[in-house]
Amino acid sequence: MKRFTRAAAATFALATGIAGFGISSANAAVTHEKDLTASMTVSGMKAAGFAGSVGIHIKNVGSQRYYGEFPAIRFRIDVKTAQGPRGVDRLITTGNLNGAYIRDLGFNTKTSTRSFELTLSNPVNVGEDQLVGWLSFGDGDTQEGRLKNYITITQVSRLDSDKSKENDQNIDSRSHTTLDTGGAAKGIF
Repeated sequence: MKRFTRAAAATFALATGIAGFGISSANAAVTHEKDLTASMTVSGMKAAGFAGSVGIHIKNVGSQRYYGEFPAIRFRIDVKTAQGPRGVDRLITTGNLNGAYIRDLGFNTKTSTRSFELTLSNPVNVGEDQLVGWLSFGDGDTQEGRLKNYITITQVSRLDSDKSKENDQNIDSRSHTTLDTGGAAKGIF
């Protein structure tokens, strides 16, 4: 049983993407004291529109440890329709890691967007890339066609000393997702 549990844990870790995600060289020149950025990881086995998990990462790219109790450090995660029927919801469940909590904010049929709120409760040390949670997508096959989604992540609550916004607003999975093996991913789920 222990072997099965370890194998299952290893499979889950790979599926949610333990691999880190670096910042681009354009952003590397600017270092703020307090600065977080988001990225996503996914298994190379995850096909767009089918069931699978996406890891949500928060990385401290600032020069100081990032932690605050008030205001709470929060991000909005929006899952939007890239292809398929509009106004149709898809089953998405969440998981939480490293003291973070992901809360479902509901589905907007007009914009075809399911929103979540990610709240951090633990510090993020300088250079640390934390896997803080995951979104598990159900099969996207509906009576109206197969749903394919993408994700945007925006920091909505920050420390007063965090003045940077260039790398934490509308982070799009189509350009900020890596495979669990480290290569680039299409970012469509």
